[in-house]
Amino acid sequence: MTFRIAALAGFAAICAVSAQAASGVPEHAHGHDGGAAHGATGTAGGPGKATDVTRTVRIDFGDTAFTVKQIQVQAGETIRFVITSKSSIRHEFVIASHDEHLEHRKMMQEMAGMEMDDEPNAITVDPGQTKELIWKFGKDKDVEFACDIPGHAEQGMAGKFRVLK
Repeated sequence: MTFRIAALAGFAAICAVSAQAASGVPEHAHGHDGGAAHGATGTAGGPGKATDVTRTVRIDFGDTAFTVKQIQVQAGETIRFVITSKSSIRHEFVIASHDEHLEHRKMMQEMAGMEMDDEPNAITVDPGQTKELIWKFGKDKDVEFACDIPGHAEQGMAGKFRVLK
């Protein structure tokens, strides 16, 4: 994960400088392709298969909070998360370790305005939209969910998974 983040940061910096110097395209015009807390994570979990889902957890959110702050899961459990936005603004639902969330928030701050693509552990949900994410939990107990758009987690859009063995 650290390599992917460092490679992405270096690549993004090169692209930004090259794009601005060569074509005048602003830095924020590139797509979001991975980065801290997007794609593979440092947690022991990973993308799940629909055929392995053992339960569905529905989470709604408004402009500044998720409807839940803690979710109890079993190590090895595969959960379908159904995320519904009742907000007037775009949000993310990201599953990652605490440190990965902090790193991703920093990247999001530095690359404000960039477009975000869905990843196996992260979805972007527009106002009024519902999306799904399927995740298989490992034994790692440092697993959180949050919206890593700058300022959102700090306003309450964050929670923890309580992973039981």
